Amino acid sequence: MMLLLSQWRAEWLKLLARKRTYIGFGAFLAMELVILVVFQRQGPEGFYRRLIARQGGLFENYFSGLTLGFIVLAFSAALLGSIYLALVSGDIVAKESEDGNLRLLLARPVSRLRLLAVKYATCTCYAWLLVQFIAWSAFLLGVWVRGWGGGMFVFAPEQGLAELWNWDEGLRRYMLCSVFLGFSMTTVSSVAFFFSCFRIKPAAATITALSYMLIDTILLRTKLLHSYEYLLMTPYLESWMRVFLDPAPWALIVRNYTIIAAVNLSLFVLGAAWFQSRDLKS
Repeated sequence: MMLLLSQWRAEWLKLLARKRTYIGFGAFLAMELVILVVFQRQGPEGFYRRLIARQGGLFENYFSGLTLGFIVLAFSAALLGSIYLALVSGDIVAKESEDGNLRLLLARPVSRLRLLAVKYATCTCYAWLLVQFIAWSAFLLGVWVRGWGGGMFVFAPEQGLAELWNWDEGLRRYMLCSVFLGFSMTTVSSVAFFFSCFRIKPAAATITALSYMLIDTILLRTKLLHSYEYLLMTPYLESWMRVFLDPAPWALIVRNYTIIAAVNLSLFVLGAAWFQSRDLKS
């Protein structure tokens, strides 16, 4: 166990030594600042003022730091998060294979499966940590702009979501949604990791994973596969928003995240099986 933890620590040190690891953190922080500045203008505020009034709430109370945090997550976490997670996870195996580092690593008495397991654990943990940074930096910036307290307004028409919550309950559900969103985004890392296990360039693995996620989202939004939406991943990945429904459909949420866990495991097993068959000597 100590050897495994030592290998995992070494993998984290390699990940943290790469500059691209930090691009997502900087990009999201810049985007959050832009969104919060834009929402101080009359246009977006007027739109949310009408929505909150339609729900029977007071704008000054419900347009809070929690509301702004949710807006940032709903607008950006899935799309931008996919870009930076695919960038890191698509690189984690393919880059070392391209550089020849894997041949050096496998010269030691360590199995390929163990090596991949350490790398997969690293990129999935990175996905979860990036989402936590997005969620709580957005919340803190929202509190900085709107202050502590008030209520929470949650609006996501594609999920049939329009709810008003008091501060304590809204904060509790925001914490839950950040955890579930983190688990959702591990699927993006799993897809990129799967392609990274092939004999492929790092950029190609990243672009292929991004293309798959974008096509999946487009097919859902355009309703082209309305009768077969259960075959798409995006509806399951968006289950984190269901935490804000009143009452929350916990049975459906647990089912969807069980499917996500099964997909992640399947992608790892298939990627590892293909990697086992590769000839790394030539």
